[in-house]
Amino acid sequence: MKTSIRPARLLPLVLLVPAVLLPAYRGEEPRMPGSIVGVVRYTGKVPPAQKIATTDGGTIEHNDLVVDGKSKGLRWVVAVLDDAPAQPKLEKAKPVLIDQRDMIFLPRVTAIQHGQPVRFENNDICNHSVQSSSTTKANQFNQVAAPNQPIEHTFELQKRPVVIGCSLHAWMRAYVYVVPHPWFAVSDEKGAFRIDKVSPGKYVLLLAHPDTNHQERRAVTVTAGKTTEVTVEWDKVATK
Repeated sequence: MKTSIRPARLLPLVLLVPAVLLPAYRGEEPRMPGSIVGVVRYTGKVPPAQKIATTDGGTIEHNDLVVDGKSKGLRWVVAVLDDAPAQPKLEKAKPVLIDQRDMIFLPRVTAIQHGQPVRFENNDICNHSVQSSSTTKANQFNQVAAPNQPIEHTFELQKRPVVIGCSLHAWMRAYVYVVPHPWFAVSDEKGAFRIDKVSPGKYVLLLAHPDTNHQERRAVTVTAGKTTEVTVEWDKVATK
């Protein structure tokens, strides 16, 4: 008895092409992320710095407006995509450092993604404390910060920044913004900031300067594989 073997029926080729390849097969370009590059300038009159006498007999100069003399760039402005989709809370993220050094907090303004711990260090030779001011109970604490004894805390989400102070030195101040996604930045000494890996689309960019409580929102459009440039100029700021 002879057994005949029939060839298998071949499926149409189009059914063998993975679905993820179909856009390229149709000649469509992949939607690459884009970037936002910006600068915030302060063109108004900068008030003179305040001279603060410290408890050790020294003097600290402070100005709410830290402006570069040449570029007019404004430092410590937070830039956040206000309407970007929330992402899952980070797990096991590397802590962000805020130092207590020379009787001030450095950096003065910090932005973190939800779930990212903040490590407060004390590199002075005196005791400090880390005292938070917040309406969110989980973000409220006050701990003594002895030299070389860091304090680590993970903040929960809140709309306004967590205000950080030192109960032993009233002039010490810092701000922590807790953001539900990774699309944020803080302006540097030239007033510049950059936000990368942004999905193409239209967004609202929030610019906030916590020392003066000045804010502005800008509509921005991010194009696939392109860089969107944003220039912001303030000639005056709101006051607290």
